[in-house]
Order: sequence, then structure tokens, then C-alpha cells
Amino acid sequence: MLKLKSEQFYIYGGSHFGQALNTYLCQIGLKPKAILDRSPKASHFNGTPCIKFPASNIEKKLPILVTILGFDGVYESLNDFGFAEIVETLDVFSVFPKALEILNECGVLWMQAPRESQVDQGKCTQLQALWADRHSKQTFEKIVNYRTTPCAPYYPHPERYEMYFPNDIPKLYDYSDLRVLDVGAFDGDTLDGFARRFQDKISDYVAIEVSAKNIQKLNERLFSNLGVPVNVIRTAVGVPEGCSLKVVEKESATVVELVDDKDSDMENFVESSNLGDLLHRFQSNILKMDIEGADFAAIKQASNYIASHLPTLALSLYHCPRDLWEIPLFIESIVPNAYNFYLRQEGHWLLETQFYAVPKFL
Repeated sequence: MLKLKSEQFYIYGGSHFGQALNTYLCQIGLKPKAILDRSPKASHFNGTPCIKFPASNIEKKLPILVTILGFDGVYESLNDFGFAEIVETLDVFSVFPKALEILNECGVLWMQAPRESQVDQGKCTQLQALWADRHSKQTFEKIVNYRTTPCAPYYPHPERYEMYFPNDIPKLYDYSDLRVLDVGAFDGDTLDGFARRFQDKISDYVAIEVSAKNIQKLNERLFSNLGVPVNVIRTAVGVPEGCSLKVVEKESATVVELVDDKDSDMENFVESSNLGDLLHRFQSNILKMDIEGADFAAIKQASNYIASHLPTLALSLYHCPRDLWEIPLFIESIVPNAYNFYLRQEGHWLLETQFYAVPKFL
């Protein structure tokens, strides 16, 4: 049984769950001695000191509550430092589920307040009937349950494979001639995955990206001779056409903002494109997309192409709460009974929730 005394324990990890846990514990009168983090973003959070780890003034005899998932070496480093009582993140979930309720309204991606808006029971029931395999049905049920009642038993653990390449979805990317439109290509990580698996089958790979920094990294990958034809285009989709779009480089994502006029720094601006026009131009049979919240608007731009050509879809459902059901149900509304639908959870914190739609004729 975990017994804590105020200012006689630490939190490890100053990101969103660490902050949510600190908030809850302070509410119930259990103030941490400090939040430890390898790269703290502030000196304090809600009155709790944030200390760079490791440091000589840290008391190793005190319990430490870990709030990090998906990073190797966390527990090893705490053990090596000398902590005797380390509470793992999933155990923290079990002991303090109310902290998860605070986390789930922190304002990041799908975690928007009020929590009641994160699930539309009627639409979710409708979508549950459309999943093509048991794995998808179980994953969807866990996600819905976790959003409704966040707790350790409902937490969906991420898949253990390279993102976008599940090995249990029949006929995924099953073309003799692959023409890929990768929207939100990032630094070319998905391009690299396609090249390693399908080098001899890819006739065209179009990488769409707004970040100049990411494009530079992507081009560095191309110098390593991936062996596939790649067309890199800097543009944005899912936003009004003909607008000035300012690129904002954030720590974990790149977003675009609509502005009235361009300033002198042209490097920070991109032109907008219509996703449907891009698909028609390149006659793509695979659409992979991850564009930080503009996904549904972009899919609407592409509705005619999707209805007439039935490309394989690999889409993100975690940027906005409603994406979870709106995007799949929209696809079903424009082409009823044309796709097999699959759902996979490919990241922690219900991030990287991926929707795969495979044409039934494949």
C-alpha cells in the first residue's frame, strides 16, 4: 500500500501527466517535494519546484512517482541514481485515477474539456458495428471507455510494430504499383518505412510537408539513396485555399495559422492546396495523412476522389475529439460498404490512433 506524506515524495516527469498529477495531489493535500525532469520547462508548477534531474540535493530515500510512458531507460536511470521506492506510471494510474481526469482535459489534441464531449455514444455505437476485425472492435471499445472513465484497466497500450505498418491487416498496401501521397511527411520516417518494404513496387511517392526543418531532414534521407522516386512539396491542405498561411514551428508539431498579409520572412509562409486536387494530379492509390487537426477538413476536400478511386487510407484520429468517429463515418457515408475499416493504437496517451480503410475489391 502506497503511503505518501506531503513534501515527502517526488514526481518524475514534468509533462502533461506530471502536471495533472501534481494538480490533483495538491488538491487533496499531498504536495510533492518537487517535480524532477531532465529538461524542466519552468522553475515551478502550481507552487511545486521543478528540479533538473539528476541533482545532488535530491533525497534518494523518498518515494518517486513516475509519469512517463514510451521512453526507454527511465527506471534504470532512477535505480542507478539510488531511489529505493519507485512507483511505475501504470501503478500511479491505479492509485490516482482522478489525476487522469485532469489530464484528459489538459487541452492537448483529443484531450479537450469538457470530457463529456470526447465521446458521442450514438455515433460510437454506429461505428463499432463497422470495424472489420475483433482487434479493432476491442481497441475502439477501450478508447471510448478510457475517454469516458479514465483508469488503468481501460488504458489501451500501443501496438509493437513500426507505425503505419501493422502486419495483421489483410491486403494493406497490396498493390503491384504503389502511388503514395504522404501528407504530413515529417522527416521522411514513413517514406523510409515504405522504401524498405516496397522499394520495387513504388512508382511515385509524394511527400507533403509544411515545415522547412522537416523538409531539410527529409532531403537528407533522400541523399542516402532510398531507391524510390520522391516528389517533395511544401504546401498545406485542409485549410482555405488562396490564403496566406504562416508556419509555426512548435516543439512537438508544426502548425499553420491564417494571416492577412505575408511579412518579409517568406520562409515562414506556405501556399495552400486542395487535397482532392493533389490526389487527382498524382493518381495516388495510398493516402497517409497526419496534419495536426486539419485532417477532417482535408478529407472533405478529397471526398470526390475517394468515392471514385477508393485509395487505401491511413489516417490519424487523435488530433480532435470528434475525429475518432467523424472521419470513419464520413468515409462510410460517401462510399457505403466499399472499405474494410481497421483501428490500431500506435502510441501512448491515446496519441497516434490510426484508422486504416482497405478497399474491399483488393
